[in-house]
Order: sequence, then structure tokens, then C-alpha cells
Amino acid sequence: MNRDKKNDIATIAIVGSLILTVILVAGTVWMGSRAKRDTEEAVRSVSLLYLDELAGRREQVVGDNLREKI
Repeated sequence: MNRDKKNDIATIAIVGSLILTVILVAGTVWMGSRAKRDTEEAVRSVSLLYLDELAGRREQVVGDNLREKI
């Protein structure tokens, strides 16, 4: 009887460890993909902001040049 309890406890511990490992790996993969997506969105946002600023400055230069020539 005592031996059966030890085997049952060992089986439960192994199954529990496997479930925990699967949860940890799945969570790590999920968080990694989410971090990648968030990083790409942030880079895109900063790039668009930079391009808007660059276009605005270029617009000012072109406008100033046109005013000088007119």
C-alpha cells in the first residue's frame, strides 16, 4: 500500500511538472510573439512620425523657395 502511494505521488508530480512546463513554454512563446508585434507597431509609429516631420520641413523649404522666387 505504501509503495502504491509513492508511485501515485510520483506519477502526479511528473504529470504536474509536464503540465507546468507546457504552460510556461506556451506563455513564453505567446509573450514573445506579442512583444514582437508591439515592437513592430512602435517602430512603425515612430517611422511615420519621423516621415511626417520630414515632409513638414521639406514643405517649409519648398514654400520658402517659392516665396523668394515669386
